[in-house]
Amino acid sequence: MTPDKEELPGGRPSEEEADTITRETSVAEAMDRVGVSPCIVREGDDLIQVTESMAANLGTHTAAVVDSEGRLVGVIPMHLLLAELYLHVAPEEFLVGMRAFENIEEFGKISRARTAGELMQSPVYLTTEDSARDAFVRMHENTLDSLPVVDEEMRVVACLSRLQLVRLWLHKRREWTKGSKGRRQSRQGSTEGSV
Repeated sequence: MTPDKEELPGGRPSEEEADTITRETSVAEAMDRVGVSPCIVREGDDLIQVTESMAANLGTHTAAVVDSEGRLVGVIPMHLLLAELYLHVAPEEFLVGMRAFENIEEFGKISRARTAGELMQSPVYLTTEDSARDAFVRMHENTLDSLPVVDEEMRVVACLSRLQLVRLWLHKRREWTKGSKGRRQSRQGSTEGSV
């Protein structure tokens, strides 16, 4: 007999439950349940085109930058695009936080960028074989709110966001809880019948 799945105080899942939900749920399953269309722009697109594309793809906070063959070459997070758009409106906000060299370098990059290729960061992406845990870790480590999902040829096929990970987690937790209640009820029935 398997012990009941425990829930920690405050409605938090047990370590077993959290591990199962995040490690055993693939990005492919997440895409089937909560995937959205990606925001795809070309390296040569100007920043107005990038802005329009991102605005048209609600729920996508990262633009996937592709080359002439449609392969992922970089990403533009919403915060970087927003920084570029407002740099000339409120430059003092950028200057206040420039103590580290990388901040100065980023400021220079933002101020000179005119195309997606000039503003983009190195590509960060998921494949359908990655797990929900992999998705969370990559988003967290790279300070991104969403990531493009690519196929074997590095072509962008979908996008997965933090909000979609939350929705997926809630869905999987409901499944987990239903399974736990069903096992408890069947054990209770077999115990009562043997008295």
